[in-house]
Amino acid sequence: MDEETLFSRKIITRNKAFFLDFKQNNNGKFLKVTENNGSKRSFVFIPEEGLKEFSESISEIISDHFQV
Repeated sequence: MDEETLFSRKIITRNKAFFLDFKQNNNGKFLKVTENNGSKRSFVFIPEEGLKEFSESISEIISDHFQV
């Protein structure tokens, strides 16, 4: 099952690197979020169908709890 990366971004904060990779494979499109602290790597996969709700929830957290 081949994967194609459509978008990729790396964010470094507090001794951790986060990779946001929007990908596509035979099952559809998805966001793969990778957290790497140098000794351990964790992954979260969010299917395309859940990205809008995920984005809205992140935006709500930011607008309610941070001064931007």
